[in-house]
Amino acid sequence: LDTMKAFAEHPSQEVQKEVYEALTKEDSYLQAYTVRQALQSRGVQVSDDIGAFVREDYEARGGAIAADLLEEHSVLEDAALVETILLEKLGAAAEEARAKMGFAWADAMIRYDYAAMAEYGRVYPGPVEPDEAAQKRVDEITAELEKLQLEMEDEGLEDDAYTALYERVDALEDEARDLQEAYSTEDLARAGVIASWSGGQVTLHVGLVRSEDKQEASRSPSGNQTGKDEPDPSEITYPASLAEDLKTERAMALGAAMALQPEATLDLTFFKLVSDVLGSGMNVTQAIKVEARKEYRSHAKMDEIDGTSLEQVAAAHDALDLSWLDDTRSPADQFAAFRALEAGKKAALVAYATASTTQSCFARDRQRDSLMHDFEIEIMPDIRAHWTPNAALFNRFKKAWLLKILGEDLGLSQEAVTLASSSKKEIVAFCDKLFAEPFATLTDAQRAAVATWCPPMMQTAGVAFDEVAPIAETPEPDSDIAEAA
Repeated sequence: LDTMKAFAEHPSQEVQKEVYEALTKEDSYLQAYTVRQALQSRGVQVSDDIGAFVREDYEARGGAIAADLLEEHSVLEDAALVETILLEKLGAAAEEARAKMGFAWADAMIRYDYAAMAEYGRVYPGPVEPDEAAQKRVDEITAELEKLQLEMEDEGLEDDAYTALYERVDALEDEARDLQEAYSTEDLARAGVIASWSGGQVTLHVGLVRSEDKQEASRSPSGNQTGKDEPDPSEITYPASLAEDLKTERAMALGAAMALQPEATLDLTFFKLVSDVLGSGMNVTQAIKVEARKEYRSHAKMDEIDGTSLEQVAAAHDALDLSWLDDTRSPADQFAAFRALEAGKKAALVAYATASTTQSCFARDRQRDSLMHDFEIEIMPDIRAHWTPNAALFNRFKKAWLLKILGEDLGLSQEAVTLASSSKKEIVAFCDKLFAEPFATLTDAQRAAVATWCPPMMQTAGVAFDEVAPIAETPEPDSDIAEAA
């Protein structure tokens, strides 16, 4: 069914058939993700971020559109034209930034290519002494920031008002930084801007230096350039084997120094992990093998599931102090700002970053993973504090399962018998309403059961089901409920 749905995502049956025939030539097993991957080369949906971004220009150039009954499922069929327009718009954005900032060149790439970007160097703005007018403005900004910070401490502030103040603070800090930092003339003459498409929007990577310009800049103007490819005989050269051994020895020495400076090393570790998850995607350093990666979770019905955990995580993110996280500043400057944070703010950042790496799982087995088994019980004794069963879950249960849960797990045997003659849709609606707000007519035991119930494999051992007060009238397997189901 998932594979059929994947084919149906493209409105053209002719394209569906072509892809089907291409994928089944070798009599291989069809999977949904391979179908979607193949269809991606056959056009872009108008509702996709790229489709929406290029559609106006695409239609103006007469690009073909495969129409669907639902407008958002229509497809821009000419993938080459979509790519051409996207590159043009990215190039225009890069050129606009180049002209505004004074860089030497501008370029564009559709997707951020880590391997390609690794070839570039990068320059950063350095401190400059502001003139009299600029200094006056910096002083004004400083005074206004102090005032805004006091306003933001008001606990009775509405969310919208707080957000407006936060955005104003960000804008003023950016303005103050621009008045006190600037790229050098030499850096502007060799660096540039690359625009890429990331996260549904144009992303600018500024201050990049091409490899040939890095090499040119590294040469000393009065260097010992002989004009030949032969090395200077007076220059000391190290054999590769010796160089590798020296690298090892230096790493050992650095490790000893870090072990003797635990506070600084702890900050470095926290900063690296947090930056990997919350940063722009480029590692701040590859000098230490401490890595974190945000886990991207897929779900067949993500839009329908209970959103409690997503809301809690979003609230946690909004509370983070991200003042240190600024891609226009060098990693060293970001690290200095990170180290200056209060311990509680660092802990919140590390907790959020670690939470973003959790992988799909059921409850842990103590024998297989005693660490996470005990840790999950400690921090999540009851999953229902973060998640509530709803219609999206109940819709995926069989009617008989729903009746069994109502009668046996929740003690609602009479309701289960009554609902046995109802449609599954009506039973799902009943369960959805029951869990959203437990009925006033429930007994204490039933209310406790509804408040703690979840599929057993999802709950940690923190709340054992046998700890809940016994529920009366639990039906036997040959009860009316079982017969009705």
